[in-house]
Amino acid sequence: MNVTSHAMRLGMSRGRTEFSKSLRAPADLGYYVVGTVVFLVVMFLNRDNEVEGAGLTLGMLLLPGVLGMVIVFGAAYGVATALATEREDGTLLRAKSVPHGMVGYVTGQVTRTSLEIVFNLTVLLVPAMIILDSLLVNGVRGAVLVVAIVVLGLTACVPLGLVVGSVFRNPRSVGGWGMLVMGGLISISGVFAPIEDLPGWLQPIGQVFPMYWLGLGLRSAMLPESAVTFEIGESWRHLETFGVLGLWAVVGLALAPVLLRRMARRESGSAVAARRDVALKRV
Repeated sequence: MNVTSHAMRLGMSRGRTEFSKSLRAPADLGYYVVGTVVFLVVMFLNRDNEVEGAGLTLGMLLLPGVLGMVIVFGAAYGVATALATEREDGTLLRAKSVPHGMVGYVTGQVTRTSLEIVFNLTVLLVPAMIILDSLLVNGVRGAVLVVAIVVLGLTACVPLGLVVGSVFRNPRSVGGWGMLVMGGLISISGVFAPIEDLPGWLQPIGQVFPMYWLGLGLRSAMLPESAVTFEIGESWRHLETFGVLGLWAVVGLALAPVLLRRMARRESGSAVAARRDVALKRV
């Protein structure tokens, strides 16, 4: 068996194991439950609030953007935080010391994160479909498009998380700057309000990042055609959606291996010990 393939198989197994453990951990389950309940309450409270001229409710209009936000947050921010944490505690150094260990490590991170996001989307979407009984009005075509957008979104955002995590030296830096950036992206990406309601100079900035295009793609799959009137140019812009998300995927997949190799080369026992000492002084 090819050594690299074997490392990837071990990585996938590790990712599945870590995901299974997270489902039994009260803190991780609390994260899933609290976030899901908050969003479902918002959907429930807005289930009958009609959006004028669109033939849908406010809850229906909000949900696709929320799903897109979950993908970006879990993939980019979640992976970056995990990578920075395991860099600090020495997990990354141990992976580096094993032949093809970094291949297995990255495969495990991708597997675990993908399973977590799919699980999170499922526990949010299934109850939402009961609360908002008009979802997926586009039938099989809409369902296939949802799957395609989710897969492309993961392909675009997980490498981005690896890139960000390889740049920051500790999880506190990721947490501070990451939450600030995520908050900014949410506010300009049309998650909770149409992007056309933003000032003109902010609209192009919001369209640079994956969150806007994930929301747009999911809206095109899940909402009736009448909802397109709220979009820029009154178009779902499918070609642009796949193009921008595909470009982010290509850039991330090109940068992530380079930055991860550079980060791994710099890892040593003394570097881990120094970071651990600094972390202990903060406690």
